Amino acid sequence: MKKTAPPQQENKPNDKRQIILEAALRLFRAYGYQAVGIDRVILESGVAKMTMYKYFASKNALIAAVLQERDARFRRALTHFVAQCPEPAERLRALFLWHHRWFQEPSFHGCMFINAVAEFPEAEHPVRQVAILHKKRLQEYMVSLLAPLLAEEAAERLALQCAMLLDGATIAAQISVNHDAAFLAWRSATGLLRQEGLRIDSGAAFTAAEMKNPDTGRRRGRGLA
Repeated sequence: MKKTAPPQQENKPNDKRQIILEAALRLFRAYGYQAVGIDRVILESGVAKMTMYKYFASKNALIAAVLQERDARFRRALTHFVAQCPEPAERLRALFLWHHRWFQEPSFHGCMFINAVAEFPEAEHPVRQVAILHKKRLQEYMVSLLAPLLAEEAAERLALQCAMLLDGATIAAQISVNHDAAFLAWRSATGLLRQEGLRIDSGAAFTAAEMKNPDTGRRRGRGLA
């Protein structure tokens, strides 16, 4: 019987670009941007130098592309997790719970966007602009979470304050390995919400069960008191 060759997988034109992005993301996340040279990315990704420059004209272009990829993944994971909660107050708590879960991951090395702003201080630098856009999008998302609970002006003000609390918690988790940083930020956020007339119970510390299913808190009666 004549043997037929197995079907060959089609090589997608962007496969190598994605391989480079994955390698660069791992390296930049773990070691920073300035400390990782382009040659190390080439070595880690296993592509030729010509291939690298085919897709990314410079190291800055690569960093910007990595941050754009990270932004999409970050927001997709966060919004999916938060959307599991049916009530507005529960979704807000899940925002902080998701950060708590992120801080516990072995791959956590702080926020790639905060690190980027620190390493690229020039106001108009394209890498810095990508990082700023990410933070702007997150703050807009927080406004959408607060909008069902507060008037527009208050929602925008509290979103900024929540963003500041979460950025501070991220830095604390990175520098001092504070495993309760996100929960402490949540407790501060509930205090701010109470000043706006909302009675939200901060509850006990985040649990392992909640980290898998943020809606667990609702069944324990958490949320709006």
